[in-house]
Amino acid sequence: MSMMRRLAILISMLTAAGGATAQAQEQVQPASTPQWLETIAPGFDTVVHNSVEYRKLLDKFSDGVVWMSARDCAIAYWGFPMQPGFTPQVAGESDMQRAIMAEDYASAYALGTEILRHAPVNLTALYWTLFAATETRQPWEVRNSLKGRYNNLTHIISLSGDGTSPPTAFRVVWDMDMYTYTMLELGLGIGDRFLWDNRWTEFEVTPGAKFYHKSIFYEQFPAP
Repeated sequence: MSMMRRLAILISMLTAAGGATAQAQEQVQPASTPQWLETIAPGFDTVVHNSVEYRKLLDKFSDGVVWMSARDCAIAYWGFPMQPGFTPQVAGESDMQRAIMAEDYASAYALGTEILRHAPVNLTALYWTLFAATETRQPWEVRNSLKGRYNNLTHIISLSGDGTSPPTAFRVVWDMDMYTYTMLELGLGIGDRFLWDNRWTEFEVTPGAKFYHKSIFYEQFPAP
């Protein structure tokens, strides 16, 4: 069994058995833009509430621009849940995971492409679609676009905090992105999961080359 397949199985098991998972409902609009986000993305609040300007940024991201400024990428990512009709559940995500586990990479690539059509800033879908694109030998331009988008998102998540405490937690949109960033981007072994004050998620982790602590903290933004 391949390492990626084992990781997909582990992520599926962990999320099935894990703690607080997002329910399908519209996100609550934050009262104000937090300082960590205003630092990364000045003018965030103005753009996300302007549907035309936000759509331009999202289209730029979706079109596969390999490099975007941290500001624009942050607005596209954390502004996505504030758009009308957003729900935290991602249709097709479980089917894509099952396809990866079955090593049916052609189906996984097709499912991932469809997910990204509706949720272009979904970190987990980007990772597995890129993996499936590599396995199915999709054109270099396709793989490069997916890799660029994935790198843009992991970069801004790294700017949102250092993950060592609740106040300096890494911020993500989707619950599943916590697992993707911890296990697949940072390469950490993952243990028990805890919820602090119905706001911060803590994972016990095995320290690795990219993260030296025994616990890692996340915050979903906006809060579900």
